[in-house]
Amino acid sequence: MGVPIVEATVNAFLYENARGREDNEACGPFHIGFDAENELIYLNYAVPEAGASPSSEDIAALVAAFEKRSRTPRLEFATAGAPDVEPALLAAGFSVEHRMPFMIATAESLVAVPQPDGVEIVVFTQADAETVPDEALRGIALVQHEAYEESTPTEEELDSSVPGMRAQLEHGGTYVLARGAAGSADAGAPMGGGALAVPRVGTTEVGGVAVMDQYRRRGIGAAVTHRLTQVGFDSGLECLWLTPAGVDQQRLYLTMGYRSGGDMLFISKP
Repeated sequence: MGVPIVEATVNAFLYENARGREDNEACGPFHIGFDAENELIYLNYAVPEAGASPSSEDIAALVAAFEKRSRTPRLEFATAGAPDVEPALLAAGFSVEHRMPFMIATAESLVAVPQPDGVEIVVFTQADAETVPDEALRGIALVQHEAYEESTPTEEELDSSVPGMRAQLEHGGTYVLARGAAGSADAGAPMGGGALAVPRVGTTEVGGVAVMDQYRRRGIGAAVTHRLTQVGFDSGLECLWLTPAGVDQQRLYLTMGYRSGGDMLFISKP
């Protein structure tokens, strides 16, 4: 039985993304992306090739590659894209952290969503890498930090986010900022944001979509996601994918044309 095309495509994206990391290493049918400065497990992980069938020796070498950098052996991948990998890892002592469904959209499936009143959606692409104001990138960083870190960032934290975001733009990533429209009561205020990762193998991930607490339930998250998705298709990508945070988000993405793509596996060896 062949590997499903969707899962193989997502795995190919993740694999190439790992190869694109500044610190990376090929290891048998795996490629590992490391963060030299941070040992956090979510920043250091391997991805198998689509259809990989690793031997016990391959996995032992993978573990050794992590351990020589004092990192926890960990992988992220679409299970159906490399169905032989999970059982091999479990047999080698790995444990499943969690599974997360991912969803995928094509240009043909994308459905328009209502645009929220009093909100301006601004897109920043590679062409804007040198000209986008720091304040706009700080606004996106503020929204994402409050949503995912559940705290208000310091000025220093916001400032430190800007160079990395600008570098993502330079390499082909995309950011979207939702802010109060001119003439509205919240004119210029950051409301929401999101990003497209640097495209690879004809696809990319829609991620980091977040909305400030005080602006939720106005359709801003849907508008940001839809705009990011449309930008991806306008640039010629074949499909886009994302991982919904929960059932409510799954329902939202269904309304704009995203469909179930499979499961993402997060697995590590303590």
